[in-house]
This record gives sequence, C-alpha cells and structure tokens, in this order.
Amino acid sequence: MQRWIHYAAGMLVAALILLPTSTAWGQWGQGVEGDTFRLRPSVSLSMGFDSNIYHTSRRAAGRIHQAPVGVLTPSLSISTIDANQWDLSGSASVGWRQFMSDEDLVRNQSGLSTSLNGQATWNADGAVSLQFSERFERTNETPSSPSRETLNRVFNRAGAMVGLHPGGRILETYGSYDFSLYRHNLFPDLDRHTHHLGWKGSWSFLPQTSLTANVDYRRIRYEEEFRGQRQGVSPEGRLRNIDSNPFRVSGGLSGMLTPRVSFGASAGYGWSRHLEGPSHEGFLAQAQSSYQFGNVDFDNRLRAGYKFGFSDSTLGNFYVTHRAIAGYEQGFVDNRLRFDLEVSGEIRDYADLGVETAETAEAEFVFPDNLSDLLLGVSASTSFAVRDGWDVGARYNFRANLTEDEILVEGRSADAIRDYQRHHVLLTTTLTY
Repeated sequence: MQRWIHYAAGMLVAALILLPTSTAWGQWGQGVEGDTFRLRPSVSLSMGFDSNIYHTSRRAAGRIHQAPVGVLTPSLSISTIDANQWDLSGSASVGWRQFMSDEDLVRNQSGLSTSLNGQATWNADGAVSLQFSERFERTNETPSSPSRETLNRVFNRAGAMVGLHPGGRILETYGSYDFSLYRHNLFPDLDRHTHHLGWKGSWSFLPQTSLTANVDYRRIRYEEEFRGQRQGVSPEGRLRNIDSNPFRVSGGLSGMLTPRVSFGASAGYGWSRHLEGPSHEGFLAQAQSSYQFGNVDFDNRLRAGYKFGFSDSTLGNFYVTHRAIAGYEQGFVDNRLRFDLEVSGEIRDYADLGVETAETAEAEFVFPDNLSDLLLGVSASTSFAVRDGWDVGARYNFRANLTEDEILVEGRSADAIRDYQRHHVLLTTTLTY
C-alpha cells in the first residue's frame, strides 16, 4: 500500500520537475501551465450521513448501524497542453473516510482509498494510433455484516489498444488487450486475474449515424480452487471457484435522429463458458437514447437505457441481468448550477451454486434452491460554481435490494438476510487550482 502512495507522490514531484523555468502560474480553476504540461491540483471535503453502514435488513435480529461521515480527498491531474505525436494524461487521488461514532465497530470502518490512472496515446489524429493505459484502485468499503475490519479491494489493470482510422474516420477499428489483477483483504480466496481481448469497429454510412460491431473475450482465473481453508472440511463442503472464458459478440446502430435526439441499439450472443458446473448461453441486448432540450450549450438532457446480458459471479458461476435506467440533467444560472437525477432498477438471477451447504471457519451455510436480487437505485446531485476553482454541491444516494431470498447460517444467532435499504447524503466543497 505504501508503495502506491510513494508512486503517487513521485508522480507529483516528477510533474513539477518537468515544468520548465518559464512556467506561467495560472489562475484558480485553470491549473498550473508549463510549455508542455498542465497540472491541476484539487482538494475536496465532504460531510454527510450513512443510514445503513453494514447493509443490514430491517428483518434482521441485530440493529442497523448508522453514523455521520466525513471524507477528505486531495487529488492531482496532469495532461499535455498541445499534443503532437504523444498525448499524455494522468491522475492520482488519496481519500480518507472517517465515521464519527462512539462505537469502535463503526469507527473502525474508517480508512484510506487511493486511485492512480495514466494514459499515453500516440498519433491520435492519424490513420494509425496506439494507446497504453494503466489503472490502479484501492477501495475502502463497509462489508455486508458487522466487522472490525474494512473491506479493501485492490484492482489493477494495464493494457494497450491499436486503432486504424483512415482520413475522415468513416471506417474505424480498434483491437485491445488488458491484464487485470483483483485482490480482496477479507476474502483472499476470491483473488483472481483476467486476460481481456477486445475488438470494436464502426462504419459511418451517414454523417452522424454508424453501424457498430464488438467482440469481447476474457480468460478469468482464480488463485484458489476452493473458498475457506477450514481443516477437516472436505472439498464437497466448500464453495468452488470456477474459472471461465466468457465470449460475447454483438452489432448495432448508433447515431442521431435529429440534432437533439440521439440513440443507440445493439444485439448479440454470448457464452459464459465455465469450465465446470452450469454455463450460460443466450442473446444479448442493449439500447439507450437521449433528448437534449433548452440551451444546447448547457447539455440539458433526458436519457434512458436498458441492458440484458450476463456477468461472471462469485455467487454461483454467473447471473443473468435485466437493468433499466432513466436520467435527467440540466444547467441553470448560465450553467453554473447543475442538477442530475438518475433512477435505476436491476433484476439478477443467479446460477445454481452447485452445493446445498458449505462450511467456513465461522459457520455452516445452507443455500436456497434459487437466488435472485431486485436492486433499486436513486442518485441525485447538484453543484454550484461559486467562482473559478470553487464548487459546492450535494449528493444523495439510495440503494436497496428487495430480494426475499435468505441464506441460513448454522452456528450464528442470525441468518444472512440479503435485503437492505441504504441512504447516503454528502455535502461537498471542492477547491481546484
């Protein structure tokens, strides 16, 4: 962990060194400019309230933990000012979240999150382009049951993409490869890595309308075959991690019906291709549309979308998902005041887990014949530019799982009741130089 913090600090020092002596220090909100690079340091302070820290069901025997929360996040971005052959960009942030409570169980969920991203693109405006990217993220999250440890996920992805797009960009095609690592502090048995090959292409047969095609192949491999290393428990008493090679192919149409109405739709077929147990095979579909209203410079719009597909899962080999969203965003006061609202709903149906019971070091779990989720989400945010480089805002998030499915837990005082409702409110002020 300290190594990545040192990397972020090194990125800042290197960026400052790269700025020549003729640097012109900009105004608030404009960043610090040199002959080649622009730096934009910022710091954000948020205060709010979390109504359900551990995603606890109202039907559970234990009480629901809630507390005020504060978040401090300094960040830095760097980018080339006038890209010639190479266009470079990067960002780094470190965030500390602090729960304010008299209970150690709640205060211990405070912790550090970090992110580091970089991208280098060669010949972006030419007929052939090459892009390298790197993304690192460490999260600080609360687990789904009371714990004195926070849930930390570490994700790292590095990749490259080659693009062919001759003059006019009527025909574009891109091939990519990414390698990802996933690490989990509370459940290291879920650690895995992924090789990801992708291809996408588009043909603009009208000025603002294109035919699109996508091919996606992944090779997902777990570090451990079984979950839980309890001595004396046979493999039949533990959940297995099943490797998979999901493959998807799709094609569609994307464009604008009018200067204010845009749309996109695609359909295809996919295979989850798990090496053992149930695998999924079926159609894929996705559609989205938006309508711009009012002053087009403010990017006021209504949007809607739907997606049907499948995803690899640690709860069963996979789940099939239906997800719909609707959103609204608008600017006021010369676009200094922005408002955004999004409502989403998702149904997840999980594949058969392959076992009726499983044992860990803490308890024995008894699974139902079928597991499904009904996920609802509402997010609303507003921001106001007080002046250049100073923004204030507010955000509200509601998340709920309305499932009635339960997992029986032998050896504990309560079963794993999976439904919950969680409200999260944050007031934020951000300074950007």
